Amino acid sequence: MAFGQVVRRGVRLGVRIGLVPTIIFGSVWIVSVVGWLITGPHRGALASLVHGITAVGGSMAVGVLAGAVTGGVLALSPEWLAARAPLRGLLAGAVATTVFLGETVVVAVATDGGYAPMLLTLLSAPVAGFAAAAHSGDVLGRTHYHPWLWSKGRAG
Repeated sequence: MAFGQVVRRGVRLGVRIGLVPTIIFGSVWIVSVVGWLITGPHRGALASLVHGITAVGGSMAVGVLAGAVTGGVLALSPEWLAARAPLRGLLAGAVATTVFLGETVVVAVATDGGYAPMLLTLLSAPVAGFAAAAHSGDVLGRTHYHPWLWSKGRAG
């Protein structure tokens, strides 16, 4: 399997991984901005909007980076490891979880160091690892269980 194809499928997975916190943060910050515009000074709305853009953009960037790095590591993994699903899944999960910890930095910047959101983000990092582990065979090109990871010519 070509390195570029594996990384491309990893990026597709990363977009899905990054989409979850992006939707959550985007929803929260839209409500926050509307609340500031209705009740408070407009300076607060602008600050909330900037924090929201930081959270949404940063979350998507971390997700895409997690997918791309996971795909790259899987593409470079030795054949004996790539051929065994449990080992391949452990590798993909460990890499994706490690890279997804960058989401904690995004949340820290977006919430001005709020402890509860950062703790929640740390606790959700293994979810990204489980998703990467479950899709590692498709990202590497060994299985075809998830057609959305494949381009139109290869789905099915």
